[in-house]
Amino acid sequence: MKARWAHGFTVVELIIIITVIAILATISIAGYNGATRLALSTAAKSDLQNVATAMTQYMRQHGQYPDTLPSEVKATKRITLNLITSGELPRYSSLTAVQSGMVMAKACQDLVDAGYGKGTSQGGQLRDYITGCGNWNDDSMQVTGWDSKVWPVPVQKQALLDYGTNFHTSNSWDIDQDRVMKNFYTQMVSRYEQMGGTFPITSFWDYWATPTNGGVMAQPLNPNAPTQDYYCVEAEVEGQPELIWHVTELNKIEPGAC
Repeated sequence: MKARWAHGFTVVELIIIITVIAILATISIAGYNGATRLALSTAAKSDLQNVATAMTQYMRQHGQYPDTLPSEVKATKRITLNLITSGELPRYSSLTAVQSGMVMAKACQDLVDAGYGKGTSQGGQLRDYITGCGNWNDDSMQVTGWDSKVWPVPVQKQALLDYGTNFHTSNSWDIDQDRVMKNFYTQMVSRYEQMGGTFPITSFWDYWATPTNGGVMAQPLNPNAPTQDYYCVEAEVEGQPELIWHVTELNKIEPGAC
């Protein structure tokens, strides 16, 4: 004789009912989470559109972008807006292969000088995870730091971005190094392109070269190159670290960090 529960369900029937309820609950939760993510992404992009409008108005009034977000910019609940960078960059044209390498060198060193290579340890100490850009030879460049990396020519854009994105430190005390590396390489590629550089980079220069020793000489960049103003603002979503969007002076909202 089959055992029956007080309400007339067999054990097998009860298991089936519980399973069905669990499946329906999972579907409902997934649908809710999906709708929430969509709503938060929409809010983040809307906030960034407001940022773009405010930054453009500030530029028209003051002739440059601000170094803090305009006061009229307000973030939606659960959205955090961060002005990551703003300033003025030279825009070079008609670059030789060596000059393209020199533009990358400038983009890299400018970021180091501005503190983009710094991060904090778990104990709050400030670390110089990236300390310089150098070791210049005509066939390679080096980004120097805790994990120095030599990049032989041709240097490809995606290789630089992938290295920064996929970098993971083995030292849990310095987990902020991951963020620093990703941000640094992303910014380096962006600045290089903003200054007129193109990929792949096929030549640098020999630091030891002279007009008579056969090395590849450095080729100075145009000191009178026109300049352009730039900025980048990120929108982060509370509790959803994978949801991040950014907008630049081009007024184009794109997924990912600056």
